[in-house]
Amino acid sequence: MFRLLKILVPVDFSEDSQRALSVARSLALDHGACLILVAAAPPPPATAEPFLPATEYPGLIAGMRRDLEALAADITDLTVETHVLGGSPGPSIVALANDRNADLIVMETHGRSGINRLVMGSVAEYVLRHSPCPVLTMRPGTEHHLQGLQVAPMTTGSQS
Repeated sequence: MFRLLKILVPVDFSEDSQRALSVARSLALDHGACLILVAAAPPPPATAEPFLPATEYPGLIAGMRRDLEALAADITDLTVETHVLGGSPGPSIVALANDRNADLIVMETHGRSGINRLVMGSVAEYVLRHSPCPVLTMRPGTEHHLQGLQVAPMTTGSQS
C-alpha cells in the first residue's frame, strides 16, 4: 500500500496556495501523515536598485515565519512542521524535501506561460524536474475538479 508519512507544502499565502494546503491536509488526515509547511523567501537582490532593500530582508523573513506559524497553529488535528527558507525557492524546496525525506510535495502553480515564464522562471517546474518524491501540482482555475472530493476545510487565521 502506498503510504504517505510526510507531505511537504510550499506556501506563499495566496488563495491558490491555500487550496493546495487544503488538499495536502486531507491527504495527511487520510494517511496519518505529518505536514511540512515551507515558505521560501527569494534571495535579497544584488542589484543597485533592489525592489527590497537588504536591510528589510530580515524583517521579511521574520514576517514570513510569523505568518507560517500562525497558519500552522490553525491545524490542530495533524503534526505540522514549519520552515522558512532563504535563497532560490525551487532549489530550497527540493533540498528540504531531501532533508526531511518527504513522500509527496503538494503545491500550486501560478499558470505563467510564454515570456512571463521565461523571465520569472517556474518554481513548480523546477520542483517537478528535481524533486526526490512525487509532486502533485494544482493549477489556478481547476478547483471545480475538487467538487466531489472530501477536502478538509481550512480556517484562515489573521494574516499581517
